[in-house]
Amino acid sequence: MSLVPAPGRGQYDRRLPREQRLAEQRERLLAAVARVCAREAEPAVATVVALAGVGRNTFYEYFDDVPHARREAESAVLRRVDAKLRVAEEQARTPVERFRGLARAWLEAVLAEPAEFLLVLMPAGAKASRGAELLRAAFERATSTLHAAGVGGAVDRVRLLAVAATGEAVARALAAELLEKGPGASGESPEQEAMLRGLVDVAVRLLR
Repeated sequence: MSLVPAPGRGQYDRRLPREQRLAEQRERLLAAVARVCAREAEPAVATVVALAGVGRNTFYEYFDDVPHARREAESAVLRRVDAKLRVAEEQARTPVERFRGLARAWLEAVLAEPAEFLLVLMPAGAKASRGAELLRAAFERATSTLHAAGVGGAVDRVRLLAVAATGEAVARALAAELLEKGPGASGESPEQEAMLRGLVDVAVRLLR
């Protein structure tokens, strides 16, 4: 989700279909919610609309309250990350290529939208975060596919959880680092490459 500044009053491109303009408006609000939730425990609607550049009435056209908007933003991030992970699975052939592809897709998603990514890494009580569960499911699909093809053995849930927990910790650290550095800090660095290699190493050691 890209937080593009809202057009000024009367400056919306009327040539665009109304549905498209409304969709862009909603996406702008979701991006603002993610950024505000990344730095505030209990954000207010006023803070969200100020960042999005829209009015309170516009916010309530789409959401009941901030928790509702947050859930919608989280679900949107999960859909995008899941799509990236599935593409990575399809493009890999060997086990190591598949694990490396999943790890890279995971970290590239963090680089693309760190504030949004933190939403899916929030603890869910005694359970893993929704982001960690998504990553676990991706590695489970990968290992199950390889096992069905006669490559490697069956992998127990504990090892999958360990890989997902590692991916969650790496993603949270990377997202926090990017947000602290501010705009323009999304380019890959030696530290980020080290994180990638570390996550791949854990996956290969535990799942191969």
